[in-house]
Amino acid sequence: MLSLGAEPSIFSWTVDAPKRKPPSNRQPTPTSSKKIEAAEIEEEFHMEAGSICDGQAPLEYAANETISPVTTPVDPEIGTVQSLLERIELLERQNLCSEEKIVQLEKEERVLLDHQFSLDKIKGDDAAILFYTGFPNYNALMSFYDYLKPKLDKIQYWKGEKRLKESQPYQVDDKNKPGPSRKLTYLDEMLLVLMRLKAGLFVQDLAERFGISTSLASHICITWINLFYLELKDLFPFPSQELVRKNMPQEFAEYPTTRIILDCSEIVIQRPSAMLAQSETWSDYKHHNTWKVLVGVTPNGQVSYLSDLWGGRVSDKQITRESGVLDLLEAGDNVMVDRGFDISNIVPNGVSVNIPPFLAGRDQLTAVETEETTCGTCHWENENLSYIRWYTSKHFKSVCHSDCHSVWFIDKLPSSFAKTSHQGR
Repeated sequence: MLSLGAEPSIFSWTVDAPKRKPPSNRQPTPTSSKKIEAAEIEEEFHMEAGSICDGQAPLEYAANETISPVTTPVDPEIGTVQSLLERIELLERQNLCSEEKIVQLEKEERVLLDHQFSLDKIKGDDAAILFYTGFPNYNALMSFYDYLKPKLDKIQYWKGEKRLKESQPYQVDDKNKPGPSRKLTYLDEMLLVLMRLKAGLFVQDLAERFGISTSLASHICITWINLFYLELKDLFPFPSQELVRKNMPQEFAEYPTTRIILDCSEIVIQRPSAMLAQSETWSDYKHHNTWKVLVGVTPNGQVSYLSDLWGGRVSDKQITRESGVLDLLEAGDNVMVDRGFDISNIVPNGVSVNIPPFLAGRDQLTAVETEETTCGTCHWENENLSYIRWYTSKHFKSVCHSDCHSVWFIDKLPSSFAKTSHQGR
């Protein structure tokens, strides 16, 4: 029954249904990782295929992302063959790239060789051979090289005083020289040194011409010049009276007994730090510190004598007396010298001296000068005086300015080397 004023709230449709007992806690059934990966790969494959069909770019995977596609068991032999085919394809691609690089390097090498100076470029030009080496032609140069060639395999290159040894094992035993191959051939090395001696080119210039370092060019020059000195000093001895007179130029027909023309040349050097060395090398003539060398030239222009180096302070007369050149002269010889080079009182008996007079702006020589210039059968005629002085001066300038600079490397050069272009005139 309802109480007075109460409202009904319980009906048949508001009665709660009996609740079921909650089930016990259960662990979810684990899913196979392979199935999950396969499902993910299949899903991504369908997405990528769909994007390609729609004209969109395929998905890009991160570099560090690995994909493990579902594979079906295959025959091991088929897998080995497949891997080998892939390896062959990779090697073919690498080989193709290597061939392209080789072609490019060969092009670059040809360009470098075209810019590099070598004997092959001038061997057909006798004028160039004469200019750069002093030899009249290619055949004469090669004959000289063939003479030195047997000694080249045993040569010890200059690498500094501290690394210099009396001999190396390969120089004594029958062994090949160790180390890498030379940058230049022996023939090109000889050409480099001859260009240094004959044309007076700087070491840096030679290094750039031949495509090597400046230090290597310097070592080559020092090594070969010492080789020339050792191998050639006995090859061309001091010319005899008979040989000099046989090759006497027509300009000296009135002076047939002239054996040698002497003069001194000075080479400017850096001022030494030691006070004594400064004093001994100071030259009043050059107003600089110098080395002085006595040069002897035959009438036909061949350098026949080079003395050791002396300090610029020493007089020409003292060098002539102590150098040993007077011991090479014989009775009947005549020595031609320049003004101020009076050695008449120190020459051996039977040897005469010619000193050409200088007009010094005058119209003619005095009687005393004319008398003094007469020496035995030789007499300086006024009409030939200017030509003879020009002739001898020309050869001394070419020697002293182009060739004697090479004595910087060693104490004395082979006399035959300083001037070769006038031999056998």
